[in-house]
Amino acid sequence: MRKPKARKEKLSIYLAKSGLSGDVSKVINLENAKPPVEMDVSGLEGTLYVKKEPPKPPPPWTRLFTEHQELPDEIFGGRKSVGAAFVVKLKDSLFILTFGTGFHLLKNESIERDFGLRVTLNSVDPDKLRSLDKASYDHNPLNSRTQSSIDLGVFDLDVDSEMDMLYAVTGVSTVPVFGSHVTGRDALTLVLEINLDGLKEVLLESLSKYKTALPKDFEWVENIQRVKDKELQDVLDLELDDILAKNEFKNMWLGEPEIIDWEFQVGYSFDLYQKTPRHVVLKIEDLINYFNSKGVALTSENLRSQAVHINDNEYNSIKKWSAYRCLYAEVSSGKEQYILRNGQWYIVNTDFVDSVDKYLEGFDSYDFEFPAYAHDREEDYNEFVTEEYDNIELMDKKFVKIGGPYDKLEFCDLIKDSSEFIHVKYYRSSSTLSHLFSQGFVASEAFISDAGFRGRLNEKLPDSTKLACTDSRPDPSSYRIVYAIATNKKVPKELPFFSKVTLKNALKTLKTLNYSVSVLAIKVDPALELKKKGKPEKEKKLV
Repeated sequence: MRKPKARKEKLSIYLAKSGLSGDVSKVINLENAKPPVEMDVSGLEGTLYVKKEPPKPPPPWTRLFTEHQELPDEIFGGRKSVGAAFVVKLKDSLFILTFGTGFHLLKNESIERDFGLRVTLNSVDPDKLRSLDKASYDHNPLNSRTQSSIDLGVFDLDVDSEMDMLYAVTGVSTVPVFGSHVTGRDALTLVLEINLDGLKEVLLESLSKYKTALPKDFEWVENIQRVKDKELQDVLDLELDDILAKNEFKNMWLGEPEIIDWEFQVGYSFDLYQKTPRHVVLKIEDLINYFNSKGVALTSENLRSQAVHINDNEYNSIKKWSAYRCLYAEVSSGKEQYILRNGQWYIVNTDFVDSVDKYLEGFDSYDFEFPAYAHDREEDYNEFVTEEYDNIELMDKKFVKIGGPYDKLEFCDLIKDSSEFIHVKYYRSSSTLSHLFSQGFVASEAFISDAGFRGRLNEKLPDSTKLACTDSRPDPSSYRIVYAIATNKKVPKELPFFSKVTLKNALKTLKTLNYSVSVLAIKVDPALELKKKGKPEKEKKLV
């Protein structure tokens, strides 16, 4: 038999979770595939599954033309698309290579989510990267992509080693068998001059790189590590079920698990019935309402079986994920911190936790005690404080234009003794705290670096605090930044972990600028706390 000529092929290589190599039905949607074809490949046991694709009529928009006049048959063709999955058993591992639309055959819950990324981090030159996808943990949980037309180092692509999770990388390959460039996400993506007989070498090398410890340049990626122990995953799911049953949604939200193309979609839906609402963005409240309307309990098991569809303008599903994969959650268990993201549980490295907690011991002491928080609204509490103390003045709701991503912001909520800029926030969720910390250091930085901002701010400052000359840079050592959080928790020790990371970064910036910085808890009236905790029950009945 004549050996086929090698040609450039794009390979998307997935690795099945351990223990699944003996049961293809747990990896491939067999009901959507044609009968399997055994492939005779040197050194490999490979089976090809081609996706069933029944002929479809042209899309509805073509009627605009066909109903206007007679057109040649098949001028618009159909919407048929070819896809296949090639399943390969090698040693004790099961690989799946998808082609065309063959990724639709893949059962996403069966694959190792970090396979492609980990192989790439062990195979790429860290100073020659082209693209990087990341997810942030601050008050705006962003999925973002940074691309460059030239080779750059990892930190030149604007990644924060403490606040970002890296989940896709493209760069120059250091492994000859992988070709010139390598891309890793869930799948390892390569473009090679190869035929099927050359696959074994590529797969063996990818498995070796997957099992290798990460190089020093990427060690920070393991600040957050995937939980691989199945028993611990089950325990965390049970913990999540308890939180969901109590309607405690303050440390969780719903979002896309990957970057999506907004240009070709009109919204999201939880099924594909015509009357089902299409949502422009994903919100956990909409998912709760959907479950309630169906009389289904909100559990990790039901979230796994619930689809989230991306709809095109004809309300067809162009991509789908499980709701479980779209859920982000922070869960604490004893001293351990866990996060659920992209359908995977992660544990925060204890050294990372300890380093953050240690850094937060660097706050300056603060001997003023605020009155107890017993108000429904923060503005009411702030007004109450200014009425009680002659040396505290109100700045709440006095917005100052700053430009950039914040456009305008409150410089602070209260000013004490003309030199203490106090930011007050009732603790509701990690997102509100992260926003508080970020806005506090942005405002404080603008105060000393931006003369235009000082000029606009000066118009709203109380007479006792007005600057004599807004063109002159103030001395930050004469001022104190105070974060006052209304909570009966210990602050900052008992704050959500990624709020503490944001607070650490704020402290680091403000200390570098030479401000004094303090953080403290305002005691909350127990009666108000009960009232606040009752709110989620009301939200549950909105359907």
